[in-house]
Amino acid sequence: MVSFRYDAPEYTPDEVSQALASAIERRKVLPDSYSLGGAVLELESAMAAMLGKERAVFMPTGTLANHLAIRALAVKGRRILVQERSHIYQDMGDALSTISGFNLIPLGHHRAHFTLEEAHGALADAAQTKVKTGIGVLSVETPVRRCDGAVFDFREMTRLTCWARENGIGTHLDGARLFIGSHYTKVSVRDYASLFDTVYVSLYKYFGTPSGAILAGPASLLDGIYHERRMFGGGLNQAWIFAGLALDALHRFDEEFAEAILLSEALVEGLSKSGVLSVARVPNGSNVFVLTFADGTRDPGRHARFVQRLRTKQIIMPESVSGKYLLKVNTSLLGNKPSKLASDMLSAAIEA
Repeated sequence: MVSFRYDAPEYTPDEVSQALASAIERRKVLPDSYSLGGAVLELESAMAAMLGKERAVFMPTGTLANHLAIRALAVKGRRILVQERSHIYQDMGDALSTISGFNLIPLGHHRAHFTLEEAHGALADAAQTKVKTGIGVLSVETPVRRCDGAVFDFREMTRLTCWARENGIGTHLDGARLFIGSHYTKVSVRDYASLFDTVYVSLYKYFGTPSGAILAGPASLLDGIYHERRMFGGGLNQAWIFAGLALDALHRFDEEFAEAILLSEALVEGLSKSGVLSVARVPNGSNVFVLTFADGTRDPGRHARFVQRLRTKQIIMPESVSGKYLLKVNTSLLGNKPSKLASDMLSAAIEA
């Protein structure tokens, strides 16, 4: 099955259980106790090395990883600079303000990035308050899901983190899709992570786990953070399942995703020449491209038939939004011929 809906393939319960059994057969997967020790510790050590950080800690969700990172970093003030389109601002249910009392300052409205000048303005605003307030953390997300996978400009990111460091402001990278974005920007995950005090990466978006996240940073900041993880209800009794699957996938990801990108490029080329379907790239994008009918139709019936015909060919499409499909490149493309996929998609469009 080829799925264009998510950043990772869609695995059935049988496939996940088989992958876990294979991982256990290939390597010794030791149990943990409330997310401490065993395979979890092995994964944390491996991820810390990959990201170039002293310490890495398993988290059950990215939401918790982002939250605990900001709580740990916000020494200088309760104001937190974030992208207006970020997961932290849009998709955490105001958790940072409701639970932890932070004031989120959104920058870069409806853009994937914000600028150093905007951060300067936020600092100046904080200095003018009658009651002294401070900016505690600068947070950056890249790639940005709510901007269709667009990436934050690396040079601007470098300027911002240097400025933050000079002003004693903590820096956090929401790198949920960092391993994906790195393949498109050609900036290594270590180079991204080196700019920030802490970095979060997802496990289930590309490392084959059902859930899970890693938060990495300096040991002085993260050595005792498992206490807060448990305080927030995140100290899972048995997390070795996630760790075992991720450990088994870490060494394969870069090679496999690079191949998936090559396959996707050949598919895009084949579709673009057809005159039946049109493909557009997201500006400053990563693994998302936009598919439409060349004639611009938005007829719901035609789109429904198109999706259903593709499903019978084991090709899973996202929902159409205003006649557009946001297709995500992932490793479900492996083992498929781009020419066959293009042919199936074109015939489904014609038949619809």
